[in-house]
Amino acid sequence: MTAAAERIAAQGIPLTVQRRMVLAAALGRDDHPTADELHAEVAGVVPGIARGTVYRTLDTLVDLGLLVRVHHPGSAARYDARLERHHHLVCEACGAIRDLEDRRLDRLALPDTRKHGFRITDFSVHFRGLCRGCARSAGRSAHSSS
Repeated sequence: MTAAAERIAAQGIPLTVQRRMVLAAALGRDDHPTADELHAEVAGVVPGIARGTVYRTLDTLVDLGLLVRVHHPGSAARYDARLERHHHLVCEACGAIRDLEDRRLDRLALPDTRKHGFRITDFSVHFRGLCRGCARSAGRSAHSSS
């Protein structure tokens, strides 16, 4: 967290207790939490922290390159503290996101997007499907309706 705190300070942004706690909570997780999940976690340590404070802090951390906002089907943005290239498995039933490392995916040939006026700066692959728990539940549901 020290490097992240130094990066924040280098931008002239005060590292308040609230920001420090949101940063620690986000960096301390290996899942892909929503802002509301992080708010609940931080509120246990900093009672009375406003939901808006958490959202604004997350936006700042994304802007500084300390977190990545993970885009996936679903209503709530999720955040990822892993900045190096990796890919995701997204459960369509429960919304869980799991990291996937596969060097073959890292070597995908990127399409030529010049005619669209678009310059690709990075990429990740998201596979959608069912996690083990949801697949089991779907299997039980299918068997019970037969």
